[in-house]
Amino acid sequence: MDVYLVPAGASTYALYCEMAAPVVSGGNEHAASWIERMKGRFRRAVDEGEASLNGHDPAPERGRLRRLVTRKLAEAVAEQRLLWHLRQATDARLLYPDTLTADGAISLARAEFAADYGRHRRWMIVDALLTAITGPLLFLVPGPNLVSWYFTFRAIGHFFSMRGARRALAGVTWTAEPTPHLTAVADALSMSDSSERETRIDEAGQALGLTRLASFVLRVAGRTART
Repeated sequence: MDVYLVPAGASTYALYCEMAAPVVSGGNEHAASWIERMKGRFRRAVDEGEASLNGHDPAPERGRLRRLVTRKLAEAVAEQRLLWHLRQATDARLLYPDTLTADGAISLARAEFAADYGRHRRWMIVDALLTAITGPLLFLVPGPNLVSWYFTFRAIGHFFSMRGARRALAGVTWTAEPTPHLTAVADALSMSDSSERETRIDEAGQALGLTRLASFVLRVAGRTART
């Protein structure tokens, strides 16, 4: 699989990939095991959320809260797509701006994965605790406990992301390849004209075969600028 070390500011980078939605294996909503039931519901929620993000509503009869939960889940999956795919990866290619060295690019990527591992581990614990609290607390509320489900799904998602980050650090063989197109992204970010900046980034994305690169870079760069 290809992973891109994308400029997100003057000296900051973000990891990016474009692949189909990750497959959530196993799980059955009608299984006797609570874990298998949650995995089945999680997989269905991911499918519904992905369809919603793509402009389709596979279950229009669902309530607004249910649609909101599945959409938020799908947005989180989109953000964590790279880490989810890395759970099963054995080899990966890191493409990086040609102003960097291969060793420098891999060091930056490893630092990102180490930070991802710590962050997702913390949030997995937080969401697991919130699941334990909201489950009994809202047990008597009629209908499915969507609040508890939401935190359960988040905990599962962070667990998958944590595993992906850990595998990226210890289980994946990396090769590195420079590309001037990612250097062009860094150059575009320094432009004052927002329209020209987006056009240049989109051109770089098209050259790399990445159709959503511009929206990702501008979102991450904006987030970086606010911190």
